[in-house]
Amino acid sequence: MALWRSELRVSWQAQWLSLLLHGVAVVALLLAPWPARLTVVWMLLLTLVVFECLRSQRRIRSREGDIALLDDGQLQWRQTHWRIGGRPWMTQWAILLTLRSATGEREKLWLLRDSMNEAEWRQLRQQLLALH
Repeated sequence: MALWRSELRVSWQAQWLSLLLHGVAVVALLLAPWPARLTVVWMLLLTLVVFECLRSQRRIRSREGDIALLDDGQLQWRQTHWRIGGRPWMTQWAILLTLRSATGEREKLWLLRDSMNEAEWRQLRQQLLALH
C-alpha cells in the first residue's frame, strides 16, 4: 500500500536554475581573457559546458512520471523499488533522496516543490519526517 503517490511533472525551477548556472559558466568563459595559444582549450571548455547543459536538461525531463512512497522506506519509481538510504535532506523548496535498488544501483533524486501540487508536497514532507 502506498503512503503517498504523485505524478511528477518537469520542474521549471530546476530547468531555470540549470540554465542560469550553465549560462554563467558560458559567460565567464567568453569574457575571460584567453591567450591565442589556448584557443583550442577555450573552445573545448565552451563545448563541454554547452553539452553538459543539454545533458542536465535531459536529466531533469527524465524525472517526470509516477512515483510512490511505500511502507518501510521503500519508493517505487521508474518501475523499480528503491530503498531510501539515510535521512532525506529537506528544505522548503526541495527534497534530496538517496536511493538504492535491490540490484545495488544508486540514484540521487531531487524533488522540487513545483514538480507536484501543494497537497502532494505537504503530504510527502510529512511522510518522510515520520519515516525518519
